[in-house]
Amino acid sequence: MQDGEGRLGQIGRYWLSRRRNSAAWCRTWFDASTRQTCRASLGTDDLDEAKLALAAWITANAQPTRARPEDAPLETYLVRYLERHAKYLPSAEPARYGLARWSEFFAGALVSEITSQRQREFVDSLRSEGLSDGYIRRILAVGQAALNRAYREGEITSVPRILLSLAPEAEPRERLLTIDEAKALFTAATEPHQILYLMLAFATAARPTAILELTTFQVDCDARLIRFNPAGRVQNKKRRPILPICDALLPWLRGLPAGPVVQYRGKPLAGTKMLFRHLTNRVAHKIRHEAASAASTHRRASHRSEAWRVIEEGRRRSAEIMEVTAYTIRHTVAAEMRKRGVPVWEVAGFLGHSSGYKTTERYAKFGPDHLAGAVKAIDGYFMDLGLAAPLSPATHPLRVSIVLVPPRMGPYLTEKMVEPTGIEPVTSTMPL
Repeated sequence: MQDGEGRLGQIGRYWLSRRRNSAAWCRTWFDASTRQTCRASLGTDDLDEAKLALAAWITANAQPTRARPEDAPLETYLVRYLERHAKYLPSAEPARYGLARWSEFFAGALVSEITSQRQREFVDSLRSEGLSDGYIRRILAVGQAALNRAYREGEITSVPRILLSLAPEAEPRERLLTIDEAKALFTAATEPHQILYLMLAFATAARPTAILELTTFQVDCDARLIRFNPAGRVQNKKRRPILPICDALLPWLRGLPAGPVVQYRGKPLAGTKMLFRHLTNRVAHKIRHEAASAASTHRRASHRSEAWRVIEEGRRRSAEIMEVTAYTIRHTVAAEMRKRGVPVWEVAGFLGHSSGYKTTERYAKFGPDHLAGAVKAIDGYFMDLGLAAPLSPATHPLRVSIVLVPPRMGPYLTEKMVEPTGIEPVTSTMPL
């Protein structure tokens, strides 16, 4: 459709046009500063697709200024939040899904129409699909974030209150690793990046992203400090602390090549999902294999009920280990510190939770007793694992058979652990 001036599909100061000798439609506008007509290709020669592409671009990039809720399409702020902020977050895909659910239910709605009653209907609709309250709460929260950002940016004069209470927050998961499960993870680690990740995770309880982004330039072995927040990065609510290096971790950090501490073939890992899938698959396979072997022994002795009990126990333990994630280690270390008498405030500081005394926190790291209780508890935990004094990565090929070393290899070990001399890597033919 053309306006009175013959400009095709005009929206505001933009319209559709084609370059000479080209079938592709362009977003077109007049630049008053240069007194020239400018064009940018929309990548399609289909007119209907070009109109949609033009509308989508304007929705994402045009700058609304202090619109009233009764004049403001909700879709505008959902799209702008995704394009300007959410797609750059680690949680980009869940955010995209949540915004899509808002867009589907409130299609064509104005911001003023997001009433309490409509929000209740939205939640009821999501529940009817079988979604949990925790999942629904995350969907509500991403819509809330989009509207609040629009208000902070001055794009809209006011926004409705989003009722997160409609989907009560789920109880936090209490999944913690047992000593045997933690040992099994180390036993399953066969690659340098797997072992280094586990050592850092258990020794620092740091968040996965902080570990994966850690470089050798943030590690000071002489001062025995790790600065998880790199220079130039602004602290956010996921605060990255400066932590002391415990005795068990120190040998692993000496002599590393410059660059990412945890790297695979010279490159940093993009995430921990595949790492933990590999480790938990190996542990689960070993559990099922041992259960099947024990059950076979019971069957030969005509103890059929005991054989079935062992099989079911193996299935249960196998399923439980598959639930282990990077955050399970963080929760486990925090719980271990409390069990070993570390004060709550010290655990909070170790985990990167702010105490509220920001000036005091700046200088705490220089004290000789900085998080000393937490460090002592972690070294005690490594002793229970039989990992109090592992060899430095520079002196061995980082095979699991020498991660859990016998006492003669380390002065701090208190008991001998018998481990396999070698573990074959998982292959596609192994029944996992």
